[in-house]
Amino acid sequence: MPDLFAFLIRLNYLTRRASRDKSAVMQVSSQILFQIIRHVAGVCAFITLLYIPEIGAQQERAYPAFTITIQTTAYDARGAVISTSTATRYDSANGDWRYLRNVGGFEMATLYRRGRGVYNSDSRTQLILKVTDHAPGCPLRTAEQLRSDPKFVRTEIILGFEAYFLRQRFPGIDYVMETSFVPEFGGGTPFKRVYIYDDGRKVVEQPIGVVIGEPFAADLHGPDFRVIEQLPVFDKELKAKAISQPDPAFPQDADTGGFGNTVFVSVVINEDGRVLTAGSNTPITFLADPAVAAAYEATFKPVICNGKAVIARGLLRYKFVSTQLAKN
Repeated sequence: MPDLFAFLIRLNYLTRRASRDKSAVMQVSSQILFQIIRHVAGVCAFITLLYIPEIGAQQERAYPAFTITIQTTAYDARGAVISTSTATRYDSANGDWRYLRNVGGFEMATLYRRGRGVYNSDSRTQLILKVTDHAPGCPLRTAEQLRSDPKFVRTEIILGFEAYFLRQRFPGIDYVMETSFVPEFGGGTPFKRVYIYDDGRKVVEQPIGVVIGEPFAADLHGPDFRVIEQLPVFDKELKAKAISQPDPAFPQDADTGGFGNTVFVSVVINEDGRVLTAGSNTPITFLADPAVAAAYEATFKPVICNGKAVIARGLLRYKFVSTQLAKN
């Protein structure tokens, strides 16, 4: 998974597709919600969507400080493990957080700076790129508020904490999503999340370790890379500007367990057409990692806006078919 600019690019793509196929409009609307939920580390945006009426009414409370290690596992319909990955989230008492994961041997992170914006940090290019100015802070929920939510279904003890599960199905999507929250951690940060598909597949985001207390500054802030505050301009035709787009080195016998063989990779390029950062939202790491690695090798013609070259973002798609790779 997952970052905000990936969601924005995917959103534009889905919207364009829906404009050509009116029957897809409902599916697009639900996928928009799904992209918001699953990406930007899958945290504040999801809660904001569900609990907007309560945010303004809640009393001022301190943010809890903690560190969570999360394991994401994709299962096929028979229960066999298809792919696993881990990530770590560092939360500060001031409302800032950092979500860190490894992609193909490189560190990728989402940096949430309350009141300042959201950033992507990329160790491959040693850059930090601003994604959005919007970062009001995650909402806080008590046990009573969680239990009284109409979507509340059950509680479960996870790592010694009572977690409150909310269950939801979005129109036009073939799965049910169950997300748990723990009041000790503010009640606004997803603790465990399960996507249960109608055909039996599952994706489980499971906490495997928790440390309570303020994270070390180095873990919260990450490396001191160069920061680019300029927001990228979206170019829906960025793929057409590709000068070179190498093929990924996909595995010969890839079994995605029914999760599909198409990998979407969102990229941000600089004024010269070189890739500054790239990311994919698929939970199948053995497909996402080589696709992302290939995207970094792509080059593009500069994107011109108001007569000058600008930083821009766009979407690439890679499709793996048996032992043959198709790009379109």
